[in-house]
Amino acid sequence: MSKIFTFARSGITTAWSPAHASLLGLAEACDIPTRWSCRTGVCHTCVTPLVAGDITYTTQPLEPPEPGTVLVCCSEPTTEVVLDL
Repeated sequence: MSKIFTFARSGITTAWSPAHASLLGLAEACDIPTRWSCRTGVCHTCVTPLVAGDITYTTQPLEPPEPGTVLVCCSEPTTEVVLDL
């Protein structure tokens, strides 16, 4: 069963695919404007509120973001996810 992914502010719901390297890759594929810089969890430019669901980091960030937020540049969903994007 595929994981459903929702960009709440944009109103876009789609299925997650491992073909996307990260949640940032999925956002870019859906033309969701997203701030980012490093793609490795270093700069925290891409920190985004996590409305619902769970993620895992494909690359562990140097410092985890605040609770309730996620670094979209280096994460992927482990459950159905809703992001405030």
